[in-house]
Amino acid sequence: MENEVRHSRLELLFQRLNKGVGYAAGIGNLVMGILLFVEVVLRYIFHSPTTWSQEVAIYIFTWTMFAGAAYTLSVGKHIHIDVLVSRLPEKPRRLIEVCTGLLGFLFCAYVTYQAWNFVVLAIQMKKLSATTLRVPIWTIEASVLVGFLLLCIQYMFIVLDRVHKMVKKEGLG
Repeated sequence: MENEVRHSRLELLFQRLNKGVGYAAGIGNLVMGILLFVEVVLRYIFHSPTTWSQEVAIYIFTWTMFAGAAYTLSVGKHIHIDVLVSRLPEKPRRLIEVCTGLLGFLFCAYVTYQAWNFVVLAIQMKKLSATTLRVPIWTIEASVLVGFLLLCIQYMFIVLDRVHKMVKKEGLG
């Protein structure tokens, strides 16, 4: 019982973090849209484009997409094909959900590990973008690290939830 309470508190804390990141990603998309609108006005009406707005928009886009992925998964809005799975009885369907959740977790864990290596290497090499802003590359690569780490945690909670429901249904818990 104590483990279950601790698990639910951790999950609640993570869901709050996830929701906050999801809202931040939404605000990032709004800022990106405004930035690109201003760039279009400056370029085509005033014939005075900026040299930095497209680069900043790409960085905002990168962060919002990777950081917002776990929130999207948590609310069930990721693309999934369930033509066959939806027709299965409950027990095999839940088992498939657990297996796909585990595969998702393993994939995201691998990408997180690789992203960590890329970020560390970019910091060690002091890599900068080859553009006028000269942004440290690790700040962009960190979006992959953060996004996939959040996805790992989200998949972990999904798997735990599905397993808990399976055990509860079978009267084992």
